[in-house]
Amino acid sequence: MTVVEPAADQQQRLEALDTARSFIVQAPAGSGKTELLIQRFLALLARVDRPEAVVAITFTRKAAAEMRHRIVAALGSAAGPRPTTPHEAHTWKLAREAVARNDRLDWRLAEHPARMRIQTIDSLCAMLVRRMPWVSRMGAALRPVDDAGHLYARAARRTVSILDDVGAPSEVAGAVAVLLAHLDNHFGRVEQLLSVMLGTRDQWMRHVAHRGHHSVLREAPAPRGPDSEGEAGAAGDDPALPHPDALRAHLESSLGEVIESALEDVREGFPPHFRDETAALARFAASNLRAGNRASAINACQEMTGFPGSDADSLPSWIGIAEMLLTGQGTRRRSLNVNQGFPATDVGRDAKERLARIDLDPETTESLHELRTLPPPRFDERQWDVLNALMLLLPVAVEQLRLVFREEGCVDFTEIGIGARAALGPDEAPTDLARSLDDRIMHLLIDEFQDTSQSQCGLLTRLIRDWRPNDGRTLFLVGDPMQSIYGFREAEVGLFLQARKNGVGAVNPVPLALSVNFRSHPPVVNWVNRVLRDAFPLSEDFLSGAVTYEPSEAFKADEPDSCVRFHPFLARDQEAEAERVIEIIADAQARRPDETIAVLVHARSHLAGIVSALRRNGVRFRALEIDALGDRPVVRDLLALTRALLHPGDRVAWLAILRAPWCGLTLTDLEALAGVNAPSTVWDLLQDPARRERLSPDARSRIDRMMPVLADAFALRARLPIRRLVEGVWSALGGPACLETRTEREDATAFLDLLERVQDGLGIPDEKAFADDVARLFAPSDIEAAGDVQLLTIHRAKGLEFDTVILPGLGRLPRSEDPRLLMWHEYARGRQSRLLLAPIRATGGEKDPLYAYLARIETQKRENERTRLLYVAATRARKCLHLLGHAVPDPENESLKIPSSRTLLARIWHAVEPDFMEALKDYEGKDPESDTAAAKTLGVPLRRLVAGWTPGPLPEDIDFKPLYDPSDPEGEEPGHPTFEWVTELQRRVGVVVHQMLQRMYAPDLLDFSEDRLRTALRQQGLAGEKLDEAVSRALSALGNIVADERGRWILSRHAHDERELALTTVLNGRPRQYVVDRTFVFEGTRWIIDYKTSAHTGGDLEGFLDNEQQRYRSQLEGYAGVMQSLESGPVNLGLYFPMLQGWRSWTYRENRH
Repeated sequence: MTVVEPAADQQQRLEALDTARSFIVQAPAGSGKTELLIQRFLALLARVDRPEAVVAITFTRKAAAEMRHRIVAALGSAAGPRPTTPHEAHTWKLAREAVARNDRLDWRLAEHPARMRIQTIDSLCAMLVRRMPWVSRMGAALRPVDDAGHLYARAARRTVSILDDVGAPSEVAGAVAVLLAHLDNHFGRVEQLLSVMLGTRDQWMRHVAHRGHHSVLREAPAPRGPDSEGEAGAAGDDPALPHPDALRAHLESSLGEVIESALEDVREGFPPHFRDETAALARFAASNLRAGNRASAINACQEMTGFPGSDADSLPSWIGIAEMLLTGQGTRRRSLNVNQGFPATDVGRDAKERLARIDLDPETTESLHELRTLPPPRFDERQWDVLNALMLLLPVAVEQLRLVFREEGCVDFTEIGIGARAALGPDEAPTDLARSLDDRIMHLLIDEFQDTSQSQCGLLTRLIRDWRPNDGRTLFLVGDPMQSIYGFREAEVGLFLQARKNGVGAVNPVPLALSVNFRSHPPVVNWVNRVLRDAFPLSEDFLSGAVTYEPSEAFKADEPDSCVRFHPFLARDQEAEAERVIEIIADAQARRPDETIAVLVHARSHLAGIVSALRRNGVRFRALEIDALGDRPVVRDLLALTRALLHPGDRVAWLAILRAPWCGLTLTDLEALAGVNAPSTVWDLLQDPARRERLSPDARSRIDRMMPVLADAFALRARLPIRRLVEGVWSALGGPACLETRTEREDATAFLDLLERVQDGLGIPDEKAFADDVARLFAPSDIEAAGDVQLLTIHRAKGLEFDTVILPGLGRLPRSEDPRLLMWHEYARGRQSRLLLAPIRATGGEKDPLYAYLARIETQKRENERTRLLYVAATRARKCLHLLGHAVPDPENESLKIPSSRTLLARIWHAVEPDFMEALKDYEGKDPESDTAAAKTLGVPLRRLVAGWTPGPLPEDIDFKPLYDPSDPEGEEPGHPTFEWVTELQRRVGVVVHQMLQRMYAPDLLDFSEDRLRTALRQQGLAGEKLDEAVSRALSALGNIVADERGRWILSRHAHDERELALTTVLNGRPRQYVVDRTFVFEGTRWIIDYKTSAHTGGDLEGFLDNEQQRYRSQLEGYAGVMQSLESGPVNLGLYFPMLQGWRSWTYRENRH
């Protein structure tokens, strides 16, 4: 029997299960964070009076579903034998204690697993808003949308249009005018910048509020509990508003504090015995520069009476000292001349010798250089006018957005979060809901706390604001600052650091740190420890999001084939990198055919060449939201056709449909048709005989075939929905005949389905939003692929693990960040949260020093996050890690150019530069991409239908197998079993359960909260006691499926996966439509499954299920008959009973019909 030694950090893990204390746990990659959360949850269940008193919050549905599934599984295994491994045995022990508590208090968690409150932060916010619709100002408009970009754009457009609204307040219209003038009257840019700001409003709304079109800076709460009280009047609790002068004084005070803090650090590090000498030499240099009429920052030192202090007004003198001592790159000057105020005289030479003796340590030297980036301590008047206009205008834009939300009957998740905080009320006036939750929640567990935003942390603070030390309530925060990679979602890693140092509200959790990595083998763990330790900052910094590296130790033993390898490429050669990826995959599959492989990239675009190489080499893979359909020719052609039919004047779209393969005009003919001096629309030009005479005979014949179709389209344009119009014209032109593969047909269908979803009557209500929707269309993952090879972005791979991980494109740059309309930054000073604000610089104007300073902080944040991104990527590997990247040779110096700091390669350059230098020895100086660029200029063959193409004839006969004997008109139609005992309540519960099951996938199961079910059942017309009974039944049914292994199998993703599949056939000469609850192909067999929410009381459950099988046999075999008329292959049929965890299945025999 093998003895498994406990983990080296076992003591910390056991301490974290002390249910009387609060903890904040740093859990590095692979350290078993989820298992620890589950153990804590089970330990708490065994000690509370109600399971609802324990609440676990995660950030994704997948994480919530995994936690729920594992807790349910642990409770289910408690009756089994004791596991052999220590951590599993401990989970088993805790589960047995929780089950004993469940049995003693009659919780019936096996029947009602939804009583265990495991939910996402978004579902928690939605629940709060639903319970307080008036206070949250949400009303009934609680239909969240994942992407509200088109709504932001509409609100921004309305805000800018206030300029022309004669009824609008003059100060608001004046603010629009100021902003437009600042940006060179570029309306489109102002709208775009406002639109972006609306998407991040939960950040700046903490500081900007309004009443009667005034603006105010909001005091944020202490850093112990960041909050967002009263965002822009979300709860109608605006405080008294300060005068703009007071606002300006407050902002300038915050700016002065930042400057003074930086000056104090430099002054403290400056050796005291060099201070007077430095001041004297700075005055000497300044006087010489002034005398020579030379401009220099050193000139500010002439009026110094001594060594400068640390007040903000001393900043110019300090910058002068930095200019005298340091080069532009921040190193000590090796020589001084008249340009620095040191002439070539005896006195000047003596001064230079004295200056050379001033010795500063590296840290002080760097801090002194950093002073050059600090902005002036006060706003200039133009800067303040723009900032004041923004402070007035942004809340107005928010109100416009809320009007848009009400019109559309939807909201974004940001608005739900704002409403949730309003539903809890401010600290001085908590709502009844807040008091109720305060009484009900005894223990709060939060996963991935390092990815919390300021707004989410504000919600947490309000939830626990009345908690006190040792009052029996506990807070359990788990996360890893080294894995905070969601800055684009406003995650603030500094909140984890602050909570660990200062606590949250009145709760001071005990810091714990795990160190054992259970995932990766020693070579991977050791490489990450050795290389990434030096990539992380040496000290923590809340402002820039800098976190230090914490090493891990491998729990697993080494294996001979475990490895970490770097593959260097000289110059950018995407094709060579892609081929190397193919070689690595082939080698890994040959060595370990059953193991998983993942290709992870910084951005989706970095996978384009790899996807092509994989397909070219016949390597099947899974890729979720990687392959954009909007880039595929058939989708581009259909989009052009849609635009052309909607807008006859859209010249680009019309030229595109003439170039598309159903027509295929050459470039020469297009130039002849619509070239110079052709102001008419393309449609008019096509009808112009003189224009057509310029075309080749081939082009004229192609156009002759198209013209009747297009003429009919214009005649029908006002009578047909846009999807039917586009699809009909496309088919008549021969679009389907241009498609060569099943994939192209699926791409076309995906576009047309999207068109149908967004159409409004005969058109598209928001064409920009539609274009954005097309850009977000992705090819479905190859679900028939075994899953051995997966392609993901690093962000999507977080939380996953693979045997082999390949990281290509490390030398590639990410997309550049667009400038923001308003730059802001919060920082902590004592128990106060302070704010810096700067408006965007004027179009064509000089660089704004305050905006540049804040942008530099954001740049530092992003660079620190890139280091963490590489850490996340590398730690996904269990056995093997392959890194690929390119560096650009510098032929003049026979060396390499240092990679941009924006690349992932820059994070590890210190470790991999020797690999590149070795490769440089064989470098021949050829740029691989030059050949690719040259090849592109040659063009590609024009793919098109033959000139005289016509549709082929329809088949003479269609082989159709009837579901039953059509000569028997009295025969029962499948799908309609006769029974009368089902009650109205059961029917409505069945409807809702079917609705939920239509959206549930395992393991990423939907969070079927009681509130969600109650709302759905209320919409079915239930109320009072019947509603309560229905909710209980629905919870029981869904909980049973989650807890049942067969239920999870049914809900898992399979090949040819469909839910609520609509089928149409003809029976007795009449069309019939049926809907199949669940169907998929598993191990080569088509499964057709129907859900039955029947209940059963009393004995003989097996007999009841047998009877139900006979009752529904005809229905399911009817489905099978229709399916077999569409495809061949074996078919199994199944009935699943969620209320009973019951199951009946049989094989379909075709000769029954």
